Amino acid sequence: MVMGEHSIFTVGCTPGAEKFLETYFDGSLGVRFFFIISGFLITYLLLKEHAQTGKISLRKFYARRALRILPVYFVYLAVVFVLQLCTPYSQPEITWAANLTFTTNYVPTNWTTGHLWSLAVEEQFYLLWPLALSFAGPQNLRRVLSLLCVPIIVAPICRAIAYARVAPVPLKPFFQSYSFLDQFDSLAVGCLAAVLFVHHYDKIFALLNQFSRTNLLTGVALVIVPQVLVKSWVAVYVPEALTETLANTFQAFGFAMLLMQSVMVPRLFGPLNWTIISKIGVLSYSIYIWQMLFSNNPARFGLSYPWFMSFRFWWLAVLLVAACSYYFLEKPVMTLRRHFRPRPEPQK
Repeated sequence: MVMGEHSIFTVGCTPGAEKFLETYFDGSLGVRFFFIISGFLITYLLLKEHAQTGKISLRKFYARRALRILPVYFVYLAVVFVLQLCTPYSQPEITWAANLTFTTNYVPTNWTTGHLWSLAVEEQFYLLWPLALSFAGPQNLRRVLSLLCVPIIVAPICRAIAYARVAPVPLKPFFQSYSFLDQFDSLAVGCLAAVLFVHHYDKIFALLNQFSRTNLLTGVALVIVPQVLVKSWVAVYVPEALTETLANTFQAFGFAMLLMQSVMVPRLFGPLNWTIISKIGVLSYSIYIWQMLFSNNPARFGLSYPWFMSFRFWWLAVLLVAACSYYFLEKPVMTLRRHFRPRPEPQK
C-alpha cells in the first residue's frame, strides 16, 4: 500500500496510473495496519515471556529490538549521508538530529528520510509499552485493559484538537498526523487484541469460528467504510470532523478483527500462506526502509532518468536491494538475538 502510493511520485507515472493508485493505495492505512500488527506481536511475545519465566526482561527486550531495527536503519542513514556528501542532495541538521534520535515524527523533514517517522513512532512505543505493561502487571487483566483504554480515548481527542486547529503553537508538533499521540490508538488496539487473544483464547476462538463469515465481512466493513466516508460523496452526509477524528480508530478495530481471524480461523486467509506473500513479509522491513531512495526525484541526486527510479522498474530495484539488505545484513545480525530469548525458569 505504501509503495503503491509512492509510485505516483516516480518518473513516468501516467495520469491514468496516478488516478488508479490514488484510489486504491493508501499508504497511511498501510502504516496503520503495520502499527496494529506490531502492537499485537510485541504484546503477545511479552505476555508469553511472562507466562514462561514469571517476569519480563526489559534488557533482553530492548536488545532484541535493537538487533532487529537498528542495523538496517543506520546503514540506510549512512547511505543517505554519503549521498549528501557526493551529490546535490542535502537535508538540514535538525532533520539529521531527528533521524538519529528517532524523533522524525516531530520535525519538518523531506522525502528521502520522511518515512522514518513511522520507525520513530515504533521506537517510542517500544520505550513506553513494555515499561507500562511491567508496571501494571501482565497478569492483572483489569489494570492492563484500563491502561490500553487511555490511548484509544486520547488519540481521537488529539486528532479533534488538530482538526479544530486549537493546539497551542509550541505544542503543535504533538498534534499533527505523524505524532505518537495521533497514532498510538492503533498500537493500543493491536496490544488489546493480543491481551484478549492470550487471556480469552477459547471464548474468542469459539466466537470467530462460529461466526467467521459474518465477522470477516464486519472486519472488512470496519476497515473500508471509514475510508469511504472520508473520500467519497457519503462524506456530504457525515460530518468531516467525525470521520477525521474517529475513522482511524474504527479502521484499527476492523483490522484487529481480521488479524485475529487470520491467526485463529486461518481457512479464510489462505493467500497469506502463499510463498510469494511470505517472502515479501520476510523482506518487508528492508523494503520499507530502502524504497524512499528509489521513489525519489532523481534530480535531488543530480541524476536524469535512471531506470531504477522509473515508474516501471523502481519496485524491482527496491526488491533487489531489500533482498541484499536482508540476507547480508539483517539475517546474520538477527542470529545474535537467540542470546536474548526468554528462557523458562527451571522446575524446582
